[in-house]
Amino acid sequence: MDINQEKYHDQIDAYLRDELSTEDRALFEQLLQNDPELLKEFKVHEELFAQLDESAWITDAFTPDIEEVKQVENYFRSAEAKKLKDTIAKAQANYQKKNNTSFLKNRLFLSVLAAASIAIFVVLYTMNSNNADQDLYAAYSDWRDLPSLTSRSDESQLAEGQRLFEQKKYNDSYILFKEYIKDKNELSPAVLIYFGLSALELDKYTEAISYFDQIINSDTIDQSKGYWYKSLVYLKQDKKNAAIKVLEIILKDKENFNFDKAEVLLKKLQ
Repeated sequence: MDINQEKYHDQIDAYLRDELSTEDRALFEQLLQNDPELLKEFKVHEELFAQLDESAWITDAFTPDIEEVKQVENYFRSAEAKKLKDTIAKAQANYQKKNNTSFLKNRLFLSVLAAASIAIFVVLYTMNSNNADQDLYAAYSDWRDLPSLTSRSDESQLAEGQRLFEQKKYNDSYILFKEYIKDKNELSPAVLIYFGLSALELDKYTEAISYFDQIINSDTIDQSKGYWYKSLVYLKQDKKNAAIKVLEIILKDKENFNFDKAEVLLKKLQ
C-alpha cells in the first residue's frame, strides 16, 4: 500500500468533513491544483460524500418499535439476506483482486458497498413500515357497524346511497351523496360519515377530512366520531404522526367513540 495514497485519502476525508485547520485546508487545496490524479479522486469522494450525507436523516428518523425491529432482524436472518450478503462479499473480493494497486479506489468501493447496504435496509424498512400501516387501515376500516340511513325523511335517496356504499360502489355512493347535499343547509353526522368514507375510499383525502371536521365541530353526541374517522384518513395516507395526534385526542375522554380501539391502535403506531 502506498503510504502517500493512504495519507491523501485521510486528507480528503478530513477536508470533506471540515476537520482541517485553515492552514492545512489551504495547503490541501493547493495540492489539488497541482495534482490532477488526486483532484480526480477527490471529485469522486466529494460526490460520494454528498450522497452519504443526504442519508444522515436515518439516525434521527429511523426509530422503529420493537415489533418492527424483529421484522428486520428476521429478514437479515433469512436466506434472501444471506444471499445478498454473500453477493456483496464476492463483489468486494473480486474488486480488490483486480484493483489492489489503488488504495483510494478500494476504500471508495467499500464506502459504496456500505451506502448500498444502507439504502437496501432503508427501502426494506420503509416498505415494511408502509405495509404495516396499510394492514392496520384494512383491519380498522370495518364499515359494517355504520349508522343506518333508512329511517331518514329522504329515505329513498339516502337508503340508495347506503346500499351503494355497502356494495363497495364508492364512486356511485359519492356521486349520490354529493348530489344530496347540494340543497341542504344542515347535514346529520350519519350522512357526513357516509359521504366522508365514500371520499376516503376514493382517495379524496382532503375532502374526506373536511366532512369529518364538520362532525368534530358540531354540537351533536356523535361529535367524537369525526376524530376516529379522521385518524383513519391519516392512517391510509401513511401519515403516522398525524394519526397519532388525532388518536391522542380521542383518549382524553373515555366516553369518546371507539375509545378502546383508539387506545389499541395508538399503541401499535407508537
